[in-house]
Amino acid sequence: MNKYAQTVIVGGGLSGLYAAYLLEQQGQDYLLLEARERFGGRIVSASQDNQAARVDLGPSWFWPNINPRFSALAEALSIPSYKQHGDGHYLVEKARGAPPQAINVGYDIMPDTYRLEGGMQAMVEGLLQKIPTHKQLTGSELTHVSLNNGTYTLRFQQSGEDKMLQAQHIIFALPLRLIARNLSFEPALNPRLLDTFGGTETWMAAHAKAVFIYDKPFWRENGFSGSASSNVGPLVEIHDASPEVNGKAEYGAIMGFMGINGAARKTAGDETLKKLIQQQLVRMFGPDAENPLSIQYIDWFQEEYTATNDDMATMHGLYGFSQQDENHSNVFFAGTESSRAYGGYLEGALDAAERAVEALMETSLQHC
Repeated sequence: MNKYAQTVIVGGGLSGLYAAYLLEQQGQDYLLLEARERFGGRIVSASQDNQAARVDLGPSWFWPNINPRFSALAEALSIPSYKQHGDGHYLVEKARGAPPQAINVGYDIMPDTYRLEGGMQAMVEGLLQKIPTHKQLTGSELTHVSLNNGTYTLRFQQSGEDKMLQAQHIIFALPLRLIARNLSFEPALNPRLLDTFGGTETWMAAHAKAVFIYDKPFWRENGFSGSASSNVGPLVEIHDASPEVNGKAEYGAIMGFMGINGAARKTAGDETLKKLIQQQLVRMFGPDAENPLSIQYIDWFQEEYTATNDDMATMHGLYGFSQQDENHSNVFFAGTESSRAYGGYLEGALDAAERAVEALMETSLQHC
């Protein structure tokens, strides 16, 4: 016998978790389906020696003055935040063989930029606490969706087994390209909609991010902000990522984004890239950068539940769409790529989830 839920949310990243949170607040019947063995999607936070202070390998920042949903949700879940460190000299590495230049910009280079205590994972954990465990299902990769007599049948793989569940409504809270490339629908999705999905760049999918952890943020003592840019690489954008608790840095961390495309990164290999990054940090910040306590690294292009081959070299695209599939009026789309106003940001994930839930509830009322 098939499982049944009034609504199935496909994708357990921030958008899917928030959609579940909103439906839970309204007493709705739903199931949250996630392909990974963990929730959070592109939110991943790591710690040094299992400390509570964590660094982010996915999104790191939010801006309270332009991210009202995210700020309000952090407050509702009682998650403290702290200001991104931005004081000190900015480093610029212009050419191979040339020493980096230290620039005293004379102002905070990252104004109104904030992080969460405990990393962005704290938001994931806060939302999961509000969602009953029996409504959470991980390790479940959706493969096929079919509509028959107003009821959807969702086929998915779990531990190598084919399973099914049924629902009246579906919220897709995952990158639009994954829908276009990996899922089959019966009846088929509107071709124009599929073209839109296939042409929508997946936020972060082209990126790789490295975080080097040290016992303290030594660069601050040397007058550096920790922020830098490089035309040499392999990191092209660098920032201080030292996690703070109660206004104090628990340990030092420098994070950076790779400037090498996904295919070249895969060819080079993670360990080679880590060594090259370490050499770069020593060039830029001095010998204190030579012996990190640990190195955290993630290549989002190699994450099968985030990226497709189409995402190899894209960075930050145009997001949001207004089309609706006439054959699937009970299917709704969330995920940050679905947000026109905030696409590509955490705020976009919340915005899209909120809009999807509102549309679902409106449709449900119409059918009552």
